[in-house]
Amino acid sequence: MFSKIKFSSLSGLLVLAAALLSAEWAMAAEAGAHAKAFSFTEELFKLVNTLIVVGILYKVAYHPIRNFLKDRREGIRKALEESRAAREEAEKQLAEQRSKVADLEAELVRVREQGEKERAMMRERLEEEQENQAQRLLEQTRTTIELESSKARAELQNQAASLALSLAEEMLKKELGEADQERFVENYLAKLEDRNGGSL
Repeated sequence: MFSKIKFSSLSGLLVLAAALLSAEWAMAAEAGAHAKAFSFTEELFKLVNTLIVVGILYKVAYHPIRNFLKDRREGIRKALEESRAAREEAEKQLAEQRSKVADLEAELVRVREQGEKERAMMRERLEEEQENQAQRLLEQTRTTIELESSKARAELQNQAASLALSLAEEMLKKELGEADQERFVENYLAKLEDRNGGSL
């Protein structure tokens, strides 16, 4: 490959020399009639001078130009590799970001569903607690009403008994005389003796 590059560079320099010579010949032809006649030695000397200049240029400029082109080619190759690597990295990061966004969306949906479930469970628990509390309050109220009713009934019965006893006493006092009362007491004492087995 190196010889191919060298050959192409040398052929390029020869083409340049030929172009320079043809330009010089064209200028000489334009000079007109008072130009000198064609001299082979002079033309050969010009050709040799041109070849020497081209050789010197080749010797001096070939390596720097080749190194410049090589460095340029290497720089372009490196830049392409870096841009390809950067593009791959960017695509990888983009895929990661998309994956993260998709994961975040899935997580958001999961959190939202979990929140809905917890809210529904909390509502159900609160309703159940309220119902239990209302049931307990109702039971307490019923118990309190029954106790108060029993108390009131007992009081009424006591009052009715007291009232009946008072009325009976008054009626007995009015209707029974002293002899009846003594007889009543004797009968009562006799009944007590019978119950107690004859001993008072």
